[in-house]
Amino acid sequence: MIFLKNFIQITVYLFLSLTLNIIEWIPSLLLESIVNVSIILFYILSVFFVYRIIRNIYDQQIKKVLWKIVVYTALLLSYIGSSAIIMIGIGYAKSTYVQSYKFDEKFFYVYQNVDLSYEVSVKEPNLPLRSLPIASFTKDLIILEKEKHYIYATGEGLYEKIYNLKKNMKENND
Repeated sequence: MIFLKNFIQITVYLFLSLTLNIIEWIPSLLLESIVNVSIILFYILSVFFVYRIIRNIYDQQIKKVLWKIVVYTALLLSYIGSSAIIMIGIGYAKSTYVQSYKFDEKFFYVYQNVDLSYEVSVKEPNLPLRSLPIASFTKDLIILEKEKHYIYATGEGLYEKIYNLKKNMKENND
């Protein structure tokens, strides 16, 4: 029963670190540092619980057999390693921060995706998260501009209305 409890704790810590990696945080050095330190601490806790499982298995053996301990250790550490590989893959698939803009107390972020397209997101009002993209462009670098109560995405051959500050909602440009 202790083995199952420790294995579930390992899984919960790995899931928490994966969740922290998936969430789209706002671009902030302090926030990124806190998230990265938390992910590292979750991995350290996972390795500690692997140690506890291996130690309990070893202590419960009447006839001490080293190869069983090695197999259990290899399986549990490969479980943690596969989780780390998945996190690295997710990290490479994330978009890259380009620039932020502030219009009427509202923050807008421009990101470049891995397919070299650009997307615009808005900061969530109460959380340090960015929204799902409100606009996406496949052209060159875009710049956001405010005209009256509208936000426009401008660039080479592009001038598109993307957000209404008065209504606080994105514009439909179908």
